[in-house]
Amino acid sequence: MSRSFAVVTDSTADLPDEWRERYGIEIVPLKVLFGKETFRDRVDMTSNEFFTRLEASTSLPTTSAPSPGEFAEVYRRLAQDHDGCISIHIGTRLSATAEAARVGAQAVEGFKVNVIDSQTVSMPMAFLCRVAAQCNSLDEATAAVEQRVKKCRVLALLDTLRYLEMGGRLSRAQAMIGTMLDLKPLLLVSENAEIKPVDRVRTRSRAIPRMVEFFRSEMPVETVAVMHAQAKDEAEQIAGELRRELPDLEIPIGQIGCVLGTHTGPKALGLVYLKK
Repeated sequence: MSRSFAVVTDSTADLPDEWRERYGIEIVPLKVLFGKETFRDRVDMTSNEFFTRLEASTSLPTTSAPSPGEFAEVYRRLAQDHDGCISIHIGTRLSATAEAARVGAQAVEGFKVNVIDSQTVSMPMAFLCRVAAQCNSLDEATAAVEQRVKKCRVLALLDTLRYLEMGGRLSRAQAMIGTMLDLKPLLLVSENAEIKPVDRVRTRSRAIPRMVEFFRSEMPVETVAVMHAQAKDEAEQIAGELRRELPDLEIPIGQIGCVLGTHTGPKALGLVYLKK
């Protein structure tokens, strides 16, 4: 890409490889820790390897943000070919990544870095990167992205409450009741990374149409993608349905990465979108 500015994000954007190349986007990985072993998200460990290991694990892995030094290193390299950069990151309520980016940027003199708190997680960040990449200047990109931050949504359907319970987001009793009744929670992450329950549906076969129905009530949207954690067939099915309804939109299918996957667990499905 022959832009005067660079576009940077982190691995929680679940950015499709094809977009990374098409739009020339730089990714700084977060880390996942299983006990004393550290893996860079999507560099040392793929999503598939992560979920295989997660299912076998008795305790949740932890995640950590990149260091300011890692960001400074990336910005210094980009400064050789660009006048500035926009750096779009996971919501500050969810991670210290954006703060590390800000500190890293201060260490690089004479290179303008606009750090954006996306207030969200997963592919809405990739949408923001794509918006930025299609702009002509850093100022235009920053304005276009900031305007859309409050319109990012993540609608997630979890297959189990086990991982929320292990992560301390749910009491054991709540998780047990949910599991006994086989409840599938539908959660919405809206502005300021607020997580709201939308519904709890008895079975997965009912929960998927309910998720699509809720999404329809949120239309019109600027863009949408289907996310999954080892549930590719169902993701394809949902994407096929939406492509028939929204023929003008490119509706990619993305894999939930290690960081978000720590809380969703395997077999999660998601609809991620920017409201118009």
